[in-house]
Amino acid sequence: MIALMLLGGPLAGQEERRLEAPANLHRDPAGTPLVSLPAGAAVEAGEADGDWRQITVEGWIFQPSTSPTRREGFDLVVTSDEGENLRRVPNGPIVGRARVGTLLERVGEKGKWFQVRRDGWVPRTAVAAQAAAPARTQQGRTPKRPAQPAPSAPVPQPVSSIEGVETIRETGLRRMPDSAPASTLPAGTPARVVGRSGEWVRVQVEGWVPEADLKPAESGVLAGITAAEVMATPDRFVGQTLDWRLQVIAVQLADELRPEMPAGQPYLLTRGPLPEPGFVYVTIPPGRIAEFRALPPLHEAVLRVTLKAARTRYLATPVAELVATIGAAEGGQ
Repeated sequence: MIALMLLGGPLAGQEERRLEAPANLHRDPAGTPLVSLPAGAAVEAGEADGDWRQITVEGWIFQPSTSPTRREGFDLVVTSDEGENLRRVPNGPIVGRARVGTLLERVGEKGKWFQVRRDGWVPRTAVAAQAAAPARTQQGRTPKRPAQPAPSAPVPQPVSSIEGVETIRETGLRRMPDSAPASTLPAGTPARVVGRSGEWVRVQVEGWVPEADLKPAESGVLAGITAAEVMATPDRFVGQTLDWRLQVIAVQLADELRPEMPAGQPYLLTRGPLPEPGFVYVTIPPGRIAEFRALPPLHEAVLRVTLKAARTRYLATPVAELVATIGAAEGGQ
């Protein structure tokens, strides 16, 4: 596990901003992607270069997930084959995902955690146009922000009771976070909050429609279920069929480290369910290996899967079996 904490005080020449959309932190403008950051992530923004903006992130990384290095003036390199979650504080909320091979500057140490820093570039349009205006102390220094759940972090956030809310403006109702609106709720629409995932909430809205406009639902398929919900209540979802928006990273073969799948079983290493930055293993028939390997890099699609396990023995990674490919997701490659 990695922990990344975005600290409160901007460096000289930088100002605190938030990401308006999910973005990858790149080594150079349009260069190698290093870290996946969710919408709403707090960053320190620096200079702009055309369509790109330089930012700095600081945080904490679990020591066993790294190795020492002297490459390019850095101190650490991420060594986990599948990349690692980034957290705001040690063992705290997840705020992103670092790829294997990412180089980091070490600036401190506490127990089994290293404090690290990394500069990089994100698309300029992903950075909020207006700087944040944090409160100042009497000495004029910006206090550190209290820890809070990061947007889109796959941290279980079940609600203890149903919460009554209403919309403050017209808003789209979506089947999944970050998907296209399926309908529109006018301002003042009453709803009930039944789940949370980062900056998104799952709501129930009641109303009436003519019976003639309805037909039986497709049996057993659940949409809009988050990894947070699966982790929080695994018995509820294992064995269920889900529609998940996933980013296909690679086709791999199962080994002894993943006993939830037969040895040699082909599976998709995917990121998601989007916009969550975690991972999902999706087993596929051997006859479809070539099909998925021919997809464009980081292709996004809605996959219908049956959940086999909420996590593996060693990782908080759900295991699912492919049922069908529903189609490319909005914004997919």
